[in-house]
Amino acid sequence: MKKWFLYNKKADFQGIAAKFGIDPVTARILRNREVNSESQIRNFLSGTLEDGLHSPLLLPDAIRCMNNLDRCIREGRKIRIVGDYDVDGVCATYILFRGLKHLGADVDYQIPDRIRDGYGINRSIIDRAKADGIYTILTCDNGISAVEELRHARELGLNVIVTDHHDVRQKTDEDYGCESRDILPPAAAVVDAKRESSRYPFPEICGAVVAWKMIQLLYQKRNLPVEESMEFLEFAAIATVCDVVRLQDENRLIVKYGLQRIKETSNPGLAALLEITGLSEQEKISTYHIGFVLGPCINAGGRLESAVEALALFRAEDRAEAYERAIRLKSLNDVRKDMTLEACKTAFQQVEETYASDRVLVVYLPDLHESLAGIVAGRLKERYYRPSFVITNAEDSDDGTRMAKGSGRSIEAYPMSEKLQEVSKYLTKWGGHPMAAGFSLKRSDIDAFRAALNSNCSLSREELVEKLWIDVPMPVDYITFDLIHDFDKLEPFGTGNPKPLFATKGLTIAALRVLGQKHNVVKLELVSGTGRRITGLLFSDVDRFMQEKEQNHHIDVVYYPDINEYNGRQELQIIINDYQFKP
Repeated sequence: MKKWFLYNKKADFQGIAAKFGIDPVTARILRNREVNSESQIRNFLSGTLEDGLHSPLLLPDAIRCMNNLDRCIREGRKIRIVGDYDVDGVCATYILFRGLKHLGADVDYQIPDRIRDGYGINRSIIDRAKADGIYTILTCDNGISAVEELRHARELGLNVIVTDHHDVRQKTDEDYGCESRDILPPAAAVVDAKRESSRYPFPEICGAVVAWKMIQLLYQKRNLPVEESMEFLEFAAIATVCDVVRLQDENRLIVKYGLQRIKETSNPGLAALLEITGLSEQEKISTYHIGFVLGPCINAGGRLESAVEALALFRAEDRAEAYERAIRLKSLNDVRKDMTLEACKTAFQQVEETYASDRVLVVYLPDLHESLAGIVAGRLKERYYRPSFVITNAEDSDDGTRMAKGSGRSIEAYPMSEKLQEVSKYLTKWGGHPMAAGFSLKRSDIDAFRAALNSNCSLSREELVEKLWIDVPMPVDYITFDLIHDFDKLEPFGTGNPKPLFATKGLTIAALRVLGQKHNVVKLELVSGTGRRITGLLFSDVDRFMQEKEQNHHIDVVYYPDINEYNGRQELQIIINDYQFKP
């Protein structure tokens, strides 16, 4: 059960509302998001890309990266981009490849195979680059933790540039005084906003945004119009949403204006995918559509076959090829959905029967397709609100050691990448963020890994209860069409800028029925204390809801107001996030 909390921040909400032409409730939500000063409010409501994007020059080693790549292009040196197989990695690779090609570079790319290569650059990819006569390896969305691998590249005489956004490993064994604690890979340039020496104002950007900013610098150096680099805005926006970075500061602007461009994209592959998924018919594309419809299709190639499938889609130049590739990706995603459903059932059963008392969940599913481990870990985290790791079998190492790979998803109080470093003696490879991580280990170490994580875990009982923050206690009587349209000014919603939530008590359930092919929606007819009637939709465990309801007819709800459009008619409704029955 979630624990409800109410924001109680103070400000002159009426004054803010009058000054900026918004509802006082909207003003209160802005205060809850720490948007406080007049300039912050103005930028949030009407900020532009021209004013809100930070200069690429503030990224560490940005100038070195730009000059190195420019020299490679002018001298005709071969460049190989080494990306990643997720949405961020695919979009970053596409941005760099198309941008460098536009500048006349001799460039190709390689996306590590999820099964054969695992995450990030490795020795075999480096050896292949050397054999192919590559002069420069350019990483994107990976490389910051590949210290040993890139030392090997340097020994082979390769020129290496790292662009990444992941956490930088740091020295922890002694006091280094004024020396940087960062453990950086040996490279001609290491562009990562999370470096200790970084002057970049907002380090929470994704790999595709780092790549886009490097292309912007190169375009500027060649005196190309800034508008030309804007062809990559929608790809930067897609990656930002799908990599679940915070939608604050420039990220919010990238996504806000990127979403506006997506339906008018000039990229045939992206346009085909929008049509195949039905998104081209949407009046407005939201972060939900990117994160739960478009993104999974882009990811499906890298999960079940090869991420090159998605790159080929984005590179398609004619409509027929684009449609064929879009249909293929959607089909792969449909298969992925079925596989995920079965894996989740097994994982839930394992937790209930064996690990119900563990504060950190480590589930071993040996036959699971390793590309689905992160998804299943996410479902475990959502269901039990505990840091969750899912491990599956991987290919044996060269010496015959039986190996496994894992993926984790975390909760707010558990910085996952730090926690993996604490048990790194059990891992052969690892990396990630506070909220997500990936790793490899010997199968024989799985039990010890689970035990160490739980032994080290300091999460309190309170930290293992999901907190639900309510923006405003608001009776349903206050809901109007104008108010809901006013909330549109707060979009796009996502991590760091969540959709606002409201609460009201003592609604009467006048009627209810179960909807949906899978019977996973409850439609409630609700009545307020003043007699206002409104429809409520609950997307949840219907069986649990019906058991809890029993003879109760009164309910408190946390909700978001919405407009239901059907056959040209509009009516107000609420989407219920959580509930508590009252006798």
